Amino acid sequence: MDLLDSHNVNNRVKKRTVATAVLVHLYLTVITLGFWLIPLSLFSLITAALLRNDIDEAISSANSFNKALPFKYFGQVTTHIQHIFHHPIKIEDDLFATVEAELKTKTPIAALEPIVITDKDKELRSFEERTFLKGEATSTQRGTTITLIVNQSSFGAMRSFEWRVIVGGYVDNDAKFKLIAYSPFTLLFWIAPYLRHETNLLSRVRTVYSSAYNDIDISTLVRSISETVFDAMVVALEKNGIGTSDLKAQKLQSMNINISGGKVNMGNVVQGAMNKIGAAVKGAKA
Repeated sequence: MDLLDSHNVNNRVKKRTVATAVLVHLYLTVITLGFWLIPLSLFSLITAALLRNDIDEAISSANSFNKALPFKYFGQVTTHIQHIFHHPIKIEDDLFATVEAELKTKTPIAALEPIVITDKDKELRSFEERTFLKGEATSTQRGTTITLIVNQSSFGAMRSFEWRVIVGGYVDNDAKFKLIAYSPFTLLFWIAPYLRHETNLLSRVRTVYSSAYNDIDISTLVRSISETVFDAMVVALEKNGIGTSDLKAQKLQSMNINISGGKVNMGNVVQGAMNKIGAAVKGAKA
């Protein structure tokens, strides 16, 4: 995942952004007799260092988090579907194999790769690792990444199969400049949540390019992936003698929810955590 690749988008710091920042800080420097340069330099250096750390962690695929935001480095969870069913034995291998085969056949996603994500909550006596399967689609022409995360868990003989489709953007140099340049005004508002690991700076500068064509591409990819996984799940469940009549009845409804809208609960299918696409990606809990 290349956070710096904006593909066909000219990712630059706008002249108007630089001019505005220069005028603001020049004015404050004059009226404070130069004192403004101290917080400007200090806060800018702190913000730049923390942002660089977040970007470096993402680029190095550091799959860890603290309490919240386990998928923050992939972007924004736009689709989250979970199905609960009963079966006396685990069928996760069959489910995963069927999903992977369907994805290979119907989409450019070549494989589902295991990824271990670790909760490094310092209040835990020991860190907890969980394994997910990850599939990545090709980026859009405007630098938007689409990632599929699949997992299964059990509670006795009850099984949970769920997947998330995550939309990620590129690091916007203009947003990056603004975050650093205006840090004397904003740092005190975000530093406490940042230190508590409730937010991260990457989400503030990572942008999904706002464009009608990009929205079309994103919608196509997200819906196609979710449709494929849904169909594969139905096939695997039927293969193992699990009824799917309710799922089939709900399919049309669940797969045609506007990606930019709300939250819907339908029987065993839960579609939530869906947020507007086409704006700056805001890291979300999932």
